[in-house]
Amino acid sequence: MTTTMTESIWLNGDIMPLAEARIGVEDRGFQFADGIYEVIRLYNGKPFTLDAHLRRLQKSARDIQLPLPIELADLQNEIAKFLTRAPLRDGMIYLQLTRGSAPRSHAFPQCKPTLLFYVRVLPPIPEPPAAEGVKLLTVPDERWKRCWIKSVALLPNVLAKNQALAAGADEAVFIDNDLVTECSSSNVFAVIGQHLITHPVGSKVLPGITRQVLLELAPKLGLNVDERPFSEEEARRADEIFITSATREISWAARWNDRRVGQGRCGPITLKLHSALRQKIARETA
Repeated sequence: MTTTMTESIWLNGDIMPLAEARIGVEDRGFQFADGIYEVIRLYNGKPFTLDAHLRRLQKSARDIQLPLPIELADLQNEIAKFLTRAPLRDGMIYLQLTRGSAPRSHAFPQCKPTLLFYVRVLPPIPEPPAAEGVKLLTVPDERWKRCWIKSVALLPNVLAKNQALAAGADEAVFIDNDLVTECSSSNVFAVIGQHLITHPVGSKVLPGITRQVLLELAPKLGLNVDERPFSEEEARRADEIFITSATREISWAARWNDRRVGQGRCGPITLKLHSALRQKIARETA
């Protein structure tokens, strides 16, 4: 059977049609959410910031005491070989690692981890001036306190996202003791004057790869970077707000709950950062 890349999966070293892939019912990712994941954006068929994503995978694995079943260099080579099987210009790689399949027990078992990855086509991302601004809804942050781990245990994020969608918004923003932490599937930034503000990585904030790229680009653009907690009141008064992730790049925010953000259009700082990000992507994936 001939398959295209979007129909194939790499599972524990074997490549097979995605529809034929099988994982045991007692896999701990299924029964305990005992696993981690990464999403890597593809441009021109090339993964962007792959090294950073794999290093984050390694850290997440270490923090949940899960040994990697493969060296990072070997995993990178497997991804590269997988991508040669069929042309794919714009899309993403979804990668997941669980502790593996074993009789159900809270105690860590001696078993072989389950490692998989596959790709999906993604539509081109519109330029921020042409894109419609996202609507943000604030929700209480009731998640666990190890959000620096990119865990597959995403039920609180899923509930928050769907609460936002039901209210006519696009994304949920978590609020912890009146402080803005992050969103259900993205990091969040506020622009106040010439200051770019975002909550530090920690118990409530994932170290987003796009987030880190922007923090490295911002000083080169003459922006002052403040990695500090900021309040919801500051967010309501911000000149600009935008959210970031590997799959969305930068999305400017038009509304915060029931009020307009800034001038109600994509602001100059957001545009400047997005232009710099696109230039970096072009250089590294041309």
